[in-house]
Amino acid sequence: MRSDRYLGIPARRDGVWPRTYRLARRWRVLNQGLGAIGLAAAAAASVAALRGALPAPGLVVALGFGALGAYLVAATRVERFLLHADGVEVITLGRAPRRLRTDQIAGRRTVPLQYGMEKLVLERREPGAKPLTVNFLFERDAALDAWLASVPDLDAADRAGAEAALLASTGLGADEEARRAALARSHRAAKALKGVAVVACGWGLLFPRPYPIAMAALAAIPLATIALVLAGRGRYAVEEKRNEVRPGVGVPVFGPGMVLMLRALLDYQVVDVSRVLGWSAVGAVALTALLVRGDAALRRRWFVPVLILALVAPYPWGALNAADVLLDRAPAEVHEVPVLHKHVSSGKHTSYDLRLPPWGPVAEPQEVDVGAELYGEVEVGDVVCTHLRPGALGARWFVVDLCD
Repeated sequence: MRSDRYLGIPARRDGVWPRTYRLARRWRVLNQGLGAIGLAAAAAASVAALRGALPAPGLVVALGFGALGAYLVAATRVERFLLHADGVEVITLGRAPRRLRTDQIAGRRTVPLQYGMEKLVLERREPGAKPLTVNFLFERDAALDAWLASVPDLDAADRAGAEAALLASTGLGADEEARRAALARSHRAAKALKGVAVVACGWGLLFPRPYPIAMAALAAIPLATIALVLAGRGRYAVEEKRNEVRPGVGVPVFGPGMVLMLRALLDYQVVDVSRVLGWSAVGAVALTALLVRGDAALRRRWFVPVLILALVAPYPWGALNAADVLLDRAPAEVHEVPVLHKHVSSGKHTSYDLRLPPWGPVAEPQEVDVGAELYGEVEVGDVVCTHLRPGALGARWFVVDLCD
């Protein structure tokens, strides 16, 4: 057994290897607390089932929570990270111990997870060998931190290499100082655009008033961002990957489109949906082509442009619907329609629906969300008026209101 000096870390007072690290206290408390709740639920459900007060499906669900609780308790007691004199070992519940010698490790990566968790990935020197990965929720001390610091940081190496390649581009400036200044300006511009996009998305979602201005802002942000990507000639990253050193613009490109699509689904009653869909498909393909042209990194994997197409598609759909409705100044064609049924649908969004029979261009009965105020003013059998307009882009749309 080798001494602590082999690792270049302070010697342990008792001179014993391995150094053993349990889950950090907060994770032990959380896991054991959740485990206890699951076990208590299973016990209570079992008692209720024996008394005939709980049906079989409920018992099965409760026993499932009990099994999960038992797993959490057992895993908390078993899982360990061991630092040996010549390497590391990971012990987890339900699988054989995994061990790597220090001379087998090419480097480490750290993958951020949700809720302050992170995953440690130890890459092997052997080409094609599967890395050792573990959710790194363990206690830390100076010895473990020193060992981690001694392992090459592959994330930092990737970032340094990407930054060096970016700073070698003459498109950023004549010399390195000018290129660094240009890159810093690009980061500031991307950060500002992201902030504006977040504010506009919140505005459009929560309180889009005045409505035309809110929709116009949401429509303008992606176009301005795409223009920036094209002008930047590879300076901006549309796909914001880990270890990316270029300023990311994914939020202002895709976020407003999601809100515009949601507003179109909630706010507009469009009759000629196929017409909008056709133009939306053309717009989505055109925008994807522009993004792929502006960011060459999107062309390295064949499926990425397909993913970009799916993410950008809500924007033309929402923006074209908004333009069709908000720019329409034509007079309305009014139809009187009786109310067949009314009901309120609750969920993430509460809708106040009136069921209307076929009328004008609408060939089938349909349910229309009319809002709480109009819903409260009409009853089944009353007559309401649909105001049909041709649409600024040729897609007919309508609103429902009380008849004069």
